[in-house]
Amino acid sequence: MKIKISTSPRAIWVWARDVAETKSLREILTAAHCSFSDPTGKDPDPRILDLDIGIIAAQGLNALELAGYSFQWHPTQHELNREPTLLGVTVKE
Repeated sequence: MKIKISTSPRAIWVWARDVAETKSLREILTAAHCSFSDPTGKDPDPRILDLDIGIIAAQGLNALELAGYSFQWHPTQHELNREPTLLGVTVKE
């Protein structure tokens, strides 16, 4: 199962395919005692979860990877900011 991922200096976001998958991601992260939040701002997309940054985000990404998810860069992620790994997990093009 692949989920899209994007970053900024202040956040790492995972993008579920639909709201039902977002619920599943929440359950996985909650069971693993990982921190996350819903996106904020004008008209936030309900498919996005904000994993924060640093070690907090790394814990969330690892929990999702252990649950069977793999990661792919979101189309909005600038190509110069796309690395093959992010906080220890592999991210595909």
